[in-house]
Amino acid sequence: MYSFIRDIREDLLGLLYPEGVKCCLCGDEIWEGHRHGICNSCISGIEFIRDRYCSRCGKLLEKGDICRDCRSFFHYFDRAYSLCVYEGKVKEWIYAFKYGNRPVIARSFGKMMADRVKQLGIRDVFDCIVPVPLHRKKLRQRGYNQAALLGRVLAVELNKKFLSSTLLRVEDTPPLSGLTRHRRTEVLEKAFEINNCFPEGIKNVLLIDDIYTTGATVSQCAKILKKYGAKRVYVFTFASGRSVD
Repeated sequence: MYSFIRDIREDLLGLLYPEGVKCCLCGDEIWEGHRHGICNSCISGIEFIRDRYCSRCGKLLEKGDICRDCRSFFHYFDRAYSLCVYEGKVKEWIYAFKYGNRPVIARSFGKMMADRVKQLGIRDVFDCIVPVPLHRKKLRQRGYNQAALLGRVLAVELNKKFLSSTLLRVEDTPPLSGLTRHRRTEVLEKAFEINNCFPEGIKNVLLIDDIYTTGATVSQCAKILKKYGAKRVYVFTFASGRSVD
C-alpha cells in the first residue's frame, strides 16, 4: 500500500513540476534546456568534485592523495565518491530536500550523480544499489527516505538492481551533528541490520546517501552488508564536506 501511494505521489509531482520547464531548486524558468532540470544560475552555485579528491573517501583535496581523516581512521567500505562539496547553496538545497517536503529534487540530484558515475567509469564495479535506510519513525515523520529516492533514480539511469529494503535501521539514533567520530561510531554500532539477503549473483554494492561527513554512517552500513555476504561496498553521496589537512 505504501509503495502504491508513493508511486502515485511521484506521478503527481511529475505533473506539477515537469522537468525542463522550471528549475527544481529555485523555481525560475529554464530558458536553455538542461537535462537535470536545474538552471544555469543554480548550477554555478555547485562546487563539483572533479580531479583532486581523496582516493578513499572521495572528499575534495587541495593536495596529496589521501585525506588526513582516511590516514587516521579505518572504513569498512572499499571506496567512496561524492558529486560536490557540502557548502553554500548545496547545504540549503539538501536541507530542503530532506526536511522541506521536496522529494522532486531527487530526480535532478540523482541524474547528476548517475552522470558522474559514468564519468568515473565505475558503473561496472557494482551489481546493485542500496540506500542508507531511515528508521521507521523518521520515515513516517518525513514521508520518504531521501537516500532511497536518489538510489531509485540512479538504478533507473544506470540500469542496476535497486534493493530498497536490504538494509534496515533498527535503532532511532539521535542526530549525529556535533558528535565526535568516536561517539558517532558508538551510537551507530547497533543501528543497522540486514533485512533481505542478497539475490543470487549479487556481491558488489553501491551504497547511496545524500551527505558524507565523517563516514561513520556508511561505514557501519558497509560493515553489516559485508557481514551478510557483500564482497565489496562502494559509496556514492551527493555531497561531502571539504577535507582539511
